[in-house]
Amino acid sequence: MMKMGKQKVLTMTGAQQGSVLLISLIFLLILTLAATTTMRTSTMELRMASNEQTRVSTLELTQSIVDQVVGNPDNIIVSGDVGFVNCTTNVAGCSQQTITIDETVLPAAKQANAAVIVERLSPALTPAPRGINSSADAFYAARFEVETDYDGIDDNEGRVGLVQGVIVLVPRGAQTN
Repeated sequence: MMKMGKQKVLTMTGAQQGSVLLISLIFLLILTLAATTTMRTSTMELRMASNEQTRVSTLELTQSIVDQVVGNPDNIIVSGDVGFVNCTTNVAGCSQQTITIDETVLPAAKQANAAVIVERLSPALTPAPRGINSSADAFYAARFEVETDYDGIDDNEGRVGLVQGVIVLVPRGAQTN
């Protein structure tokens, strides 16, 4: 015959059961607040990264437009007088509106978002600056300012404006104004 020993049974009172529940709820609340804060921070960081990516992309697009305009000799008219302004067709008050932007740089659907102005700043018969890695005595210099504005706000691309100076070297024997 086996003897059964006395077993102790612990019972909790009603007040003890409520305190465990309360402590559990407090820990759950703390964890929920931590998770919510982490999610909000992550969402804000994602938005900031997206905005920065859009800003850089729009800046690079605008610089590409400037590079394409400067690279096309038809856009920078050396024979014009000081103050001669050549621009895209969507800019008013220009001397001439012959600047075109290549569709490989900016699709035709977005061409209206870009405004390019090339202004003549000096006469063509200005001596070329020293230190341009060429024989300055063999060239005259024509100075221009290329102002480009790209407004892609409607497409969530932002807005960027760039101004860049350009010097065009003209051989001394060339006919210019």
